[in-house]
This record gives sequence, structure tokens and C-alpha cells, in this order.
Amino acid sequence: MRLTSGDDERLLRDAARGVLARGATWTDFAEQGWLALPVSEAFGGIGGSGSLIAVLAEEMGRARVPGWIAGALLTAALIEAAGSAAQKAEWLPALAEGRLRIAVAHSEGRGLLEVSTRWDGALHGIKPSVVDAGSADLWLVTATTNGGLGVFAVTPVAAPEYDHIDGGRAADLSFAATPAVPLGDPALDATPAILETLDRANAAACAEALGAMEGLIEATVEYTRTRVQFGQPLARFQALRHRMAEMAVKRDEARGSALLAALSLTLSPKDRARAASGARAKIGRLSRHVAHEAIQLHGAMGVSEEMPLGLWLRRLFAFENSWGHTDAHLARYADLMADPALREEGLLRPGPDEGMNLSLSPEDLAFRDQVRAFFTATLDPATERAERLNPSFLAHPPTGLAWLPKLPKGWAVPSWPAKHGGPGWTLTQRYLFDQESERAGEPHFRGASFKMIAPVLMRYGTEAQQARYLPRILNGQDFWAQGYSEPGSGSDLASLSCKAVRDGDAYIVTGSKIWSTHAHHATKMFALVRTDDGGKKQQGITFLLIDLKAPGVSLRPIRSIDGTHEFNQTFFDGVRVPVADRVGEEGDGWEIAKYLLEFERGGSFAGGLLRALYGRLWRIAEGSGLTTDPLFRARFAEIGTDIDANDMLELGSMSAVASGGNPGAVPAAVMKIERSRIRQAITELAAHSLGPEALRWEATRPLDALPEESALAEERKVAVPAYLNARAQSIFGGSNEIQLEIIARALIG
Repeated sequence: MRLTSGDDERLLRDAARGVLARGATWTDFAEQGWLALPVSEAFGGIGGSGSLIAVLAEEMGRARVPGWIAGALLTAALIEAAGSAAQKAEWLPALAEGRLRIAVAHSEGRGLLEVSTRWDGALHGIKPSVVDAGSADLWLVTATTNGGLGVFAVTPVAAPEYDHIDGGRAADLSFAATPAVPLGDPALDATPAILETLDRANAAACAEALGAMEGLIEATVEYTRTRVQFGQPLARFQALRHRMAEMAVKRDEARGSALLAALSLTLSPKDRARAASGARAKIGRLSRHVAHEAIQLHGAMGVSEEMPLGLWLRRLFAFENSWGHTDAHLARYADLMADPALREEGLLRPGPDEGMNLSLSPEDLAFRDQVRAFFTATLDPATERAERLNPSFLAHPPTGLAWLPKLPKGWAVPSWPAKHGGPGWTLTQRYLFDQESERAGEPHFRGASFKMIAPVLMRYGTEAQQARYLPRILNGQDFWAQGYSEPGSGSDLASLSCKAVRDGDAYIVTGSKIWSTHAHHATKMFALVRTDDGGKKQQGITFLLIDLKAPGVSLRPIRSIDGTHEFNQTFFDGVRVPVADRVGEEGDGWEIAKYLLEFERGGSFAGGLLRALYGRLWRIAEGSGLTTDPLFRARFAEIGTDIDANDMLELGSMSAVASGGNPGAVPAAVMKIERSRIRQAITELAAHSLGPEALRWEATRPLDALPEESALAEERKVAVPAYLNARAQSIFGGSNEIQLEIIARALIG
């Protein structure tokens, strides 16, 4: 698996951006080899991969240059998929060299295969808005036949042209007993070839729309930096900054969806359709939002022809209405999600590790099967039931601690290096383990102990601290809580006031922490405390390890809106903490805190969990008879496209790390925002799918203390508490508004 661009992609991007910036004609396309890019090498082309085609299409969208996808890619793909050997040999080399221009006449409505034109030995019908029909040397026309659909070559005749909304030219073509030559065997149904062609065109169109989104965001950022109102640039106003950051979030989601579509073209027809239509549905929605926001943030200038924004909006409008409307692609995706293999499996597939790809090696597949077999054999019904009935984001601690010793050595800490007791797995193996553990329903016990304080100790802790605490985390002797937020310091964490005063070889800690998850089960707490009031508020913060059994520690329970006791306020009244339990130097706390927050916000995988919850949502809706309801299916499909995009963001970050890079704070912020929104959307739709039974409140906690029922009945029982609990997803770990500000600083400054 590799999602990072290679030299070929980078070179093409740089060259295309330079050529397109100077203005490019069809002749330039031929000279640059762009007409040959989608043509296979066997017919004189380059045989460019999906990722290379996506790079060029993205630059076309950024530069607002129309026509390449329709005139080059669509035509080449259709001939290769449907044409005879002789037709391929005649047309494809000429197309690659720019000696032959072809226009494809297909769409007649909003659907992908909405075709009324018929062939009975000749063509009869009307094809509206055929791009570049007037300049074409050949028309390729789709029509119904006795066997399904066919593709037919027609010698062009005069057809009145008009301006197309995207800046090109188009014509309506009428056929009345028009002679036509079939592509391939007319007795065979060409529907599979047409769908493959449309998927290829739509994958490229998604990349082109992504380029338009990039252009819109760049123009908006530049405008708000220089446009002064009320005595300062518009980019200084937080409301506008966050709206632009939201545009960037949607751009990053779109990038993931577009790349998925590009890399899925060589997969099975179902995988290809899922990726192409999912991307079309999602990017249609996202790009429309970005275009509307760009215009709004430009004020009156945005609705004038003084700025290029309207041209991008027109291009994106054409994108949504070409080769299947956005809604038609969402419906197609919804149909595909009825297949549990597509609904609940991840995106990686067996295949060769060549170029940019989503492939799993035979070794990775063997590892996945090993993990799956372990969970099937070992995860006992009581543990599985306890997690099924858990509405929280973390397992009930007794459940997790009981499961811990059943895991093979190192499996409790898949991300730990081998020298500290981890399994030494590759990133791909860690990803697969996460997918399989979520599929099986393993308890979510890897919280603050395993994923937060452990990485901090590995990086900043002394050898003595590592030797003492890491083994105790591994065997469950120590259970850690987080001590960051305070009653007066939530998102503004640097304003914390919990004091630690040095007294010989100890600190005396006084103050309180709040939202201490599972502190009533914990033995230890890692906490940020103030050791110096001078200088900036980020200075003078120190990171301490506190024994929660020490004298002076007390707790006040805080019950969540779902009825679960998971939070607490923790009070420190003169608690002595040895200096030996300080991590780093005095005053290093802020640096350590930022490092830890990267793990809390984006340092682990969420795709497996989201897919497991997505599968549960389908089962709940099926139990309510909603899986055939058009409104439910549309919303369910939208969530599915969101999960796909999130998976690509995760895999992209994983690929960057594997290549020696550091994804950084912005991708972590984007993923934190999207994960929280997806989980909230899933749980909300599940709760609202129950009907009147949702109104019955069950106060017992934990829910697995209740008498056992069927698995589906218990999934329905926990749906409303899970919905209520999920409201915290966009708050903890730094609220989504804080994440938007992180993104805004990187985007705008």
C-alpha cells in the first residue's frame, strides 16, 4: 500500500501547472502527451495509471481548462472497453497523436444509464448537450438494442453549437434512421463497458473538481488576506477563518475520495463502482459547499465577473450534471452498500505493490487471517456482550482489564515498539489488527494508559520511569487517567491553575482537574500543573505523574447525559508527588502536552470502529424496516462516503509515516473533526431509526448487568445512550472549533 506521490506524479503536476498557466490548446495537449496518457501502450499511448490521470485532471480543474476528460479520456476508455480490435487499431493511435477528435454522446438524463436513443440497424433519438460535437471527426453514440445497450460510431453532420456552462462548446444531436457502425459485437450488451468507461471518466472528473476546490480556496484566502474591513484584513476575523478552515477540511476529504476513485479503477466492478460513485456523490456535495462559501466570503465581488469564482462554480455545476447526477451516484452507492462485504470491509485489497496503490501483500493477508482466527476463537460471549452494550467511547474498565491477559504477548499494545513490549508490527499490520479487532467487537480498553501516557514516557521519560511504569501498564497493574482540563481551563488549556510547589524532593499539588475519564477506576493520573506564574501562560507548566491513592486525592463523580459514570472531578489537597515522577524538566509540560494531544486527536485508527458502527446501524435500520426507505438509504450512503474518505485520510497519513514523513498537526486536526462527525452521524441515525421504542429510558448501568437478550435487541437498546454519549466526540481532545483554528493558522496564518 502506498498513497504518497512518486516522481512521475510530481513531475507531471509541475509540468502541467506551468503549461496550463500559459494557456493551453488541443495542440498543446497532443504535444505534451496528454492525449496519449489515457491510451494503452499497445495502441501508441502512454497507458497512464489512475493516479497520473488524476494529477492531470486536478491541474485542469485548477486552471479552469475544459474538454480534456470528455475529448481524450472518455473517448479512449470507451473505445478500449467496447471497440473491436480493428477499431482500436484504427482510432486509438490517431486519438493519442491528436489526429482524430471524437465526441461521446451518452447522457440523456440524470441517471448513469438513462438512454432512450435506440438502434434497430440505424439510430433514432436525441442526445442533448454533447461537448465538442461540432469540432469532432467522429461521434460515438450509446443506444438501446435488443441485447441491452450498444455503442455506435457516426460520421458527424452539421449541428448547431452553443456555449456550454463550463466554458466549452456543445450541441444537441438528433438521429432519425441515421446510419451507424457498432463498436464490437452488436449482439453483446455493452452496459459493462459503458459503466467501466463512466467510472473512469467520473474518477478523473472528481480529481478535476478537487482542482477547482483548490483554486477556490487559494483565491479566497488571498482575497481575505488583502481585503480590509473595520480596520483589519478579513482573514483576522475568527468566524471567517473557521469558514475557510471548514473549506479546507472538505478539500482534504475530497482529496481522499478522489484518490480512492483513481486507485480503484483496476479492482473488481463492485469495488470500482463503490469508489467512483461514492467519490462523485461526496465531492459533488463538498465542492458545491466550497464554491458557495468562496463566493460568500468575497462579498459582492464574488457574484461578479471581476473574479473567476463564477467560472469555477459553473465548472462544478457541470461536474454534478455530467455522466450521472450527484444524486444518481448517491443512489448507486446506496445500492452497493446493501452488500455487507462492501459495507463492512476496509478499502485495502490483495494486489501488487506497484506505484500508488491500495494493495495488500500475501504476508499481510496471512497476518489478517491469523488475527481474525484469534478473535473468533478467543473473544468470549460475555466480553463481546459487554462491549456491545457499552455506549461509551472506552470499555468499562473491569471488562477491559479482564480481557487484557487473554491477549498474546504484545497484542495489547500494537503501536508499541518491540523493545518496550510491543509486537513490532508494521504500520499495515497495526491497521489490519485494528480492523479485525473492531470487526470482532473487542473491548475498547486501550485508552489513556496505552495510547497517551505510554508514548510520552517512551519519548520524554527517564529510563527509570520507563522501567517502572511501562510493564505495569502492560500487565494492568496501573490504570491511568488524564489530568488536563480544569473547571476554568477547557479548550484554553494553557490557562490552567492547578499548582505544584517544590518542597525538597517532592511537589505539593493543590487544585483540581475535571472530565477525568474513569479516574474512579484509575490508580494513576498524568497531569499538567503550574509550577511558575511568570512569563507566557504556556510557560511554567510541568508534567507530573500522580498516585491517585495518595493522601489528599478525592473524586466527585460526573454522570454523562447517557447515564454512564465515566467522568470525574479530581481534587488535590496538598498531594505530595516525588520529583522523580516529573516527566521532562520543570516547564516542559506544554511541549509534552502537545505531543500527547497528537495521539489523542489523530494518533490511532478509527476506520475499523466506524465501519463496525456502520454495520450496526444497518442492522438496527433493518430491524425497523428502513433499509428500503429512500430517505434512510440516502443518509446511510452519505455516511458511507464519509467513512471511505476518512479511511483514505488515515491510510494517507500511514503511508506518509511509512515513507519517513510526519503528517503533522493539520491532518490530525482534520481526522479528529471528521471522525467525531461521522460517529455522531451514525449514532444519531441509529437512534432515530428505532421508532417509539427509543423513548423508553433504561437507567441501569452498565447495561450488560441487565438480563441477556438477542444481539439485535441489545444493539437497539444501546442505540440512544450511544447517540447521547457521542455528543462528546466533538468536544474532548480539543473541541472541533480548536481544530478549525489549528487548520486556519496553517492555511491563512
